[in-house]
Amino acid sequence: MTIKKFRFKKFVPRSLYGRFLLIVILSAVIIQLVSIYVFYYTHLDVISKHMARSVIAEMVFVKTSINKPGYENLLRELTQNTGLQFSFQEKRKLKRKKIGDSDWRKSKFYEYINPIIDPYNRFKSELQSHGLKPYEIFENPENDDFIIVKIQSEQGVLTFDVPIKKITSSSAYVFIFWMGLTIVITSILSIAFFRNQLRLIRKLSESAEKFGRGQDAPNLRVHGSQEIRSLTISFIKMKERVLRQISQRTDMLSAVSHDLRTPLTRMKLQLEMLKQTPEIDDLKNDVGDMEKLINEYLDFARFDDKEKTKLVNVKEFLQEKIIAYYAKMNRIIINKITLEDDLNLDLRKLAFKRAIINLIDNAFNYGKEVMLSASKTYDNLSIIIEDNGPGIPELERENVFKPFYRIDNSRNLDSRPNTGGSGLGMAIAFDAIIAHGGTIKLSDSQNLGGLKVEILIPM
Repeated sequence: MTIKKFRFKKFVPRSLYGRFLLIVILSAVIIQLVSIYVFYYTHLDVISKHMARSVIAEMVFVKTSINKPGYENLLRELTQNTGLQFSFQEKRKLKRKKIGDSDWRKSKFYEYINPIIDPYNRFKSELQSHGLKPYEIFENPENDDFIIVKIQSEQGVLTFDVPIKKITSSSAYVFIFWMGLTIVITSILSIAFFRNQLRLIRKLSESAEKFGRGQDAPNLRVHGSQEIRSLTISFIKMKERVLRQISQRTDMLSAVSHDLRTPLTRMKLQLEMLKQTPEIDDLKNDVGDMEKLINEYLDFARFDDKEKTKLVNVKEFLQEKIIAYYAKMNRIIINKITLEDDLNLDLRKLAFKRAIINLIDNAFNYGKEVMLSASKTYDNLSIIIEDNGPGIPELERENVFKPFYRIDNSRNLDSRPNTGGSGLGMAIAFDAIIAHGGTIKLSDSQNLGGLKVEILIPM
């Protein structure tokens, strides 16, 4: 039998703002409970005890003086001096019926909370400890400042009109009010201050997320606390270094491609002027392969951030720009597009098209049948490309997204000259999908038996 461990993390909010509110609320509640408990047992209870004993001493004196010689004059003087109002009903008994307490009143928790919620708790306990029982306490319907206390004695029933202010202290309510008000004010100030700090962190997070997706992320203004300033400056420096490296890579490959295209063009012209032989044809193919490789290098190095997102009808885009494009080359794609006609997404159209075409070209290179499926999965656009080729081993599925990486002979440039590439097709597709905030995953195709490429784009 296994015992599941209690995990407190499941009940903790995931957002920073939610965790801060939890800290503030828990702190306020703990402070309030401790303050109320300490205030009651060190201040309020002592005051209430002394006030209750003063009134009960007078009530005990009245009870013990009944039917003694000259008690009427004595009690009359007591009433005039103390203001204690009472009446006596001779040979009467209290009609009390015992009612069973509920379970929560019998619990330990009620013993601690009852002194706080019952303002007459100390008065009741003093009545019992001084032998003034059985008793009954009622609110005075004619005067809210008094309560009616009926006490059973041997001679009859004594009824007292007791002023509430003589047995309870109003300072408790004032204390609780000001304590609660102070907590509310400090919580509002804390939340307002933290919202300002959190706003800076949220802006930095959004900027980092945009930059990670390849979108334009303008530099943030450096302000806020020292830690946030340092974090913002570090992010700006990191962003500048990454952009500088990308720019250097693009400029280098552009310069190399420009320098290589000129001699390649001269070579093509010279080859066309030569007598056509099998050797010349092979040389032409080699030059064509070199041009293809150079174009792939440029596609990989191109800074796609310059392309702006546009609202694209996804179903129309897949049918006209992808399926129809391959149909013109007599390559039939089995399509299962179940998208709504009015489904539009903000996409970088050229980068997205390049990614889909690279993946489909890859599928046609290593298989004869290709299937394209598109559907809406929860809040994501799901695009699946499958083929009946040899597939990719599971251990190599992460490596194929690395630039210039080629795996076994089934997908090797040298052994498959008609279908080989530079090892950049999957990397280009991966970068384009990540730039849209999406994910790409490889697995085995259950429909065609080859490779399955699943793309998820958040909507």
